[in-house]
Amino acid sequence: MEALDRISGIIGYALIKAEDGSVEEVKGSPSTSIGDLTAFFSSAGEVIRDSLSLGRLSCISLCYGAHRLVIFPFKSKYIGAEVERENEPKKIINNILSSLKEVKVVEKPAEKVEKPEEKPKVEIPRSISSKIKQINLLVDEFGGADNKEHWIELLNQGLGILGGEIIPFIGVIEKTLTFKDAPPEEKEDEFVQGLRSIIDFLVKKAVEEMGSSQARARVQSVIEKMR
Repeated sequence: MEALDRISGIIGYALIKAEDGSVEEVKGSPSTSIGDLTAFFSSAGEVIRDSLSLGRLSCISLCYGAHRLVIFPFKSKYIGAEVERENEPKKIINNILSSLKEVKVVEKPAEKVEKPEEKPKVEIPRSISSKIKQINLLVDEFGGADNKEHWIELLNQGLGILGGEIIPFIGVIEKTLTFKDAPPEEKEDEFVQGLRSIIDFLVKKAVEEMGSSQARARVQSVIEKMR
């Protein structure tokens, strides 16, 4: 974009399509491949954001040698701007946005694509679905309104340690533990046992953080809701 060429202090920049991560425009730097870095870390940032339920990310800042690369969303794209290391990311973003304020980004008309068929609802055995419900209730009960993000992190930690064969089939989606694919019938008992281990992990963490009496009271509350 010509507007970026006029901003003092920018060594190089890249414009990446957020839709597919393809490089649309690059003004190169002699030291690095800005296009590749911007494409990779904008995509990686989305994965990390969704996996950890971090919400909206305003920018990503990378430092290497004497340079800094600041990546941030702009309309339907990501901009990656390389500047000197000591520059502050927020100042860089404000300067760029100020320069682009009057610039109209012309979007190419979206190609008409056929709507994919809706994926059939995943059927989960009751023995497994009840454990999933219990885990989600425990996260809600232990975290409450103010500390749920922390318990989502602990849940992801427990899945990483104890998930085993469950991991490919399960994940935290919109702060809720959910099965993405139906588990194999022959693995039902193993999956139930694995989910029990995660429940024990969460309860032990609750005892460590809030004491046995309070943890027991909250577990009892979940048991009442399960009836």
